[in-house]
Amino acid sequence: MRKPRSDLVVAAAFPVVCLAALLLTRPGTGTTGADVRHEPERTALTSASVVCPSTIGPGPSVGVTTLTDATGDVQAGLGGEVRPVQVGPQQVSSVDQADGPVVVTGSGDLAPALVAGRSSATPLTATDCRPPTAEQWFTGLGSGATHGSVIELVNPNEGRAVGDVVLWSQSGPLDVPELLGVSVPGGEGVKLDLGEIVPRRGELMARVTTSRGRLAVDVADSVDELGTGLVASDWLAPQPAPSSRNLLLGLARGAGDRTLVLGNPGDDEVRVTVKVVTPRAVFAPAGLEPVTVAPGSSKPVTLTELLAEATDQGAIGLLLESTGPVTANLRQLAGNDLSEVAPAAPLAAETAALVPAGKARLLLADPAGVGLATVVALDSSGAELATEQVELAADTGATVALPEGTVLVRVTPERTSVRAALLVTAAKGVAVVPLRELLVDGLVPDVRPALP
Repeated sequence: MRKPRSDLVVAAAFPVVCLAALLLTRPGTGTTGADVRHEPERTALTSASVVCPSTIGPGPSVGVTTLTDATGDVQAGLGGEVRPVQVGPQQVSSVDQADGPVVVTGSGDLAPALVAGRSSATPLTATDCRPPTAEQWFTGLGSGATHGSVIELVNPNEGRAVGDVVLWSQSGPLDVPELLGVSVPGGEGVKLDLGEIVPRRGELMARVTTSRGRLAVDVADSVDELGTGLVASDWLAPQPAPSSRNLLLGLARGAGDRTLVLGNPGDDEVRVTVKVVTPRAVFAPAGLEPVTVAPGSSKPVTLTELLAEATDQGAIGLLLESTGPVTANLRQLAGNDLSEVAPAAPLAAETAALVPAGKARLLLADPAGVGLATVVALDSSGAELATEQVELAADTGATVALPEGTVLVRVTPERTSVRAALLVTAAKGVAVVPLRELLVDGLVPDVRPALP
């Protein structure tokens, strides 16, 4: 019998050996039998957008600036009505626009650290203009005759975007098909009036997610106290996700109701402990028991008397510690004006916010450790009006009065993170604006070939 040729044996075995090697090794990992995940890499931003909601008061005003050293034009508008607006380092420029939503887009060196805000003067309202986010949570919405909310979805891009709104009531989750698969054409905005779509009494919690494209989400909240003549509106600020630790900064003084609304989207009952935050201490008030929130529901808690006394003694916020993740919002009717207070996010890097006209204070609290925060107040031209360094330590806070004429406040934490919010009081109205970290770079996902 003839022996097989050695070159034919090698040729036949080579594909088998390669296949075995591929099965044992995942490409790009450098290991066998293990799926190694790689974190996305940070890269310089080439373009970034922030979206300002439609106005909810007379005298609409949109301002924009940058914390970089760049000077040039950003694009402001929506759809076919977009125009250039010149900005410079820390110089606040006004955007001449109608009452509708405004998308502010910076390119190149003007993409990082883009800051914009919208406000109105009579009554005073103010909100931060934020980049589109895939998921956001809002608490304390209404859909009744005396308390209503309108959700606005804005698509800053050319292609169609799709969003889903899921609601929870005080009785449990709501089935509202009209709020699922909401289509928003490119360069347009869509308003969802909850009073028309799902009329009911009580407090609501909402989760808004984007399943296609990009959407910016804002909520205009309003109250109409029948018999008293009080009609007021304000923006509801979002939080990125439920948390077991929520800090609400921005307690306003004055007579009126205060309602804390808690939301529990989980499957288990949650107990929430409410603490009062002052510049010098954090404490649990006597007589206030932990609040129990049933699974899959929202719950209002009346804090009118407690906060009237606490604000007279210098309280600046509420710290909520819970046995499970919750969402939260404080609705204040102080001095015949509505102001909403949402959880403030931790800040670990330099940030800034536009300051509407009025008596303004920057509130700082809940540092992660011992550190320092540098607060700089600037006018519309970018000139410094005042600089103050605040020492930070656990279980303490601070309040920094901003000088008259402040249009922009810059905050730089060192050696620790801290949470911050603006509290602005005018002759007609109160506004609370939580500070957030600015978008300064992009993320590039680590994509590698892999076998099924």
